[in-house]
Formats: sequence, C-alpha cells, structure tokens
Amino acid sequence: MRMSGPAEQPKRAIPGWIKVVFLVLLIAGMALVVWTQLPRSGISTDLSVIGGERPVLVLTRDVNLLNGAEVLELMRQVEPQYQDAILFRIAHQGQPVGRAFARQHGTQDGDLTLLDQNAEVIGRMVQPRNAEELAQLLPEPPPR
Repeated sequence: MRMSGPAEQPKRAIPGWIKVVFLVLLIAGMALVVWTQLPRSGISTDLSVIGGERPVLVLTRDVNLLNGAEVLELMRQVEPQYQDAILFRIAHQGQPVGRAFARQHGTQDGDLTLLDQNAEVIGRMVQPRNAEELAQLLPEPPPR
C-alpha cells in the first residue's frame, strides 16, 4: 500500500508565447549593447598622412578609458570648420601604429598633438574640457 503524502501539484509550464517574447527581448538587448560598442567615429586611424600636404591633429585614444571618448566628441564638434585645412586622426592604442605614435610623442588617452606638413609638432593639448579650449590649439579656420 502506498502512503499518500502532501498533494502533488502539477508542474506548470511557461506558455510558449512568453518564452518567445523573452527570447526576442534578450536578443534585442544584446544587439543594443553590441551596437553601442561599435566605433562611431568618422575619424580615421590612418596616421600615414602625417607629414603630407596638410597639418594633422591626432588624438591619442584608448578605448578602455573615458577621457579620449570625451575629447573625440569635441573633435567631432570642431571638425566641420577645419576639415578643409587640417586632417583629423586617431592614434588608437589598440593598434601598433597608434601605440608607437603615443610612445614617440609621450601622449596618453585624450591628448591632442598637432603636426605640420613636415611632421613637426606645432601644438599639444592635454585633454581639453570643451570645444572652445580645443579650438585654441588650432589655427584660424579658413573662410568658406
């Protein structure tokens, strides 16, 4: 004879539509996180233009730190005024060329270096706080 214990409750299954909604929200959330981590800069990391036909403003950038991201936003603000006269570039610390640039010029995340057509340093700025401060490093924008 079998002893009866507490009444066994039947297992309740989660409805299929709830599982589907949860899965869709989970995938959408992961896609949003990946999207926010994609590079948004239209500014190149090609440093081979240094010493070319135009001066180059180079931002030393380490994606693991925040200062460079803030300065990058400032560069985006002033770039339209100067894009015909100055090239804007990023010395990305995740690339060997960017690390070599930072070592050669003694820069770190968020620092700016302005080089002339002969690749000579003509200006430096350590982590500017606003676009006006950054513009002080640059020559007058060309008339449009």
